[in-house]
Amino acid sequence: MGLFIVYATGLLIGVALIALSYLLKNLDDKKRNLFTVVIGILTVIGGLIVGGFEGMPISIIGIGILTVSILLLVAGNNPMIRNVVLALVVLVPLAVFMYAGIDKLYGNNFTVAAKNENLDPYLKKYYDQLQTNTNIQGFKRFEPNDDEKEIVLSLGEEKKGNNIEVASIEKQGDRTLINIRTFENHSTERNPTIIILLDKLGKNVVVKDADGTVYDEVK
Repeated sequence: MGLFIVYATGLLIGVALIALSYLLKNLDDKKRNLFTVVIGILTVIGGLIVGGFEGMPISIIGIGILTVSILLLVAGNNPMIRNVVLALVVLVPLAVFMYAGIDKLYGNNFTVAAKNENLDPYLKKYYDQLQTNTNIQGFKRFEPNDDEKEIVLSLGEEKKGNNIEVASIEKQGDRTLINIRTFENHSTERNPTIIILLDKLGKNVVVKDADGTVYDEVK
C-alpha cells in the first residue's frame, strides 16, 4: 500500500502541474504535456541519483507525474476527454488515500522503537542479549498488557551490516503478517535488530522478508 500511496501522490502532483501550466497563457496543450513530462523525468532521475530505498519514492512520484502526461497525450486535444482523464486521475488517488486512512484506523497500527536507554527494561535486556548472543535469529513477541504488543526481530550475525525496515503489516484472520525489507547499510549492530510496537497482534505471527526469507519465532 505504501508504494501505491506514493504513486497516487505523483498523480496528484502531475494534475497540479497541469493546472499550474494554465497560468502560463502562451502554452498550448502539447507544451503543457511537455512541461509535465520534463518535471516527471527530472523527478525520476533525482530519485535514481539519491538511490536505494530513499530514492525509490522520489522516482515513483516521477512515474506518477509521467502517467498524467501520457494519459493526456492519449486524450489528445479533445477538451471533454482531457477533463474526464484529469477527473479520474484525481479521484483514483483520493480513493487510495481514503482506503489507506480506513486501513490505518481499523488495521494494524505500528511504530518502530528507537533502540536507546528509553526502552522498557525487558526490551532493553533482550536487545542487549541479542547483541551479545549474535547467533539468535528470528522474532520474539512480547505482550506486557492488552494495549501493548511488541515484536523484536534479529537477523543474526551472518547479516551483520544490514538494516531492517517494515514494508507492511497485514491482518489475515487470526494471523498477523509482518513484511520487512533488509538491506546493506553499514549498520554497526553486531546482530541487526528491529523493535516493532503494535496495538494488536494475531494469535499467529509470520515475519517475511522481501527476499522470501520467513523467520522463525524465538522461544
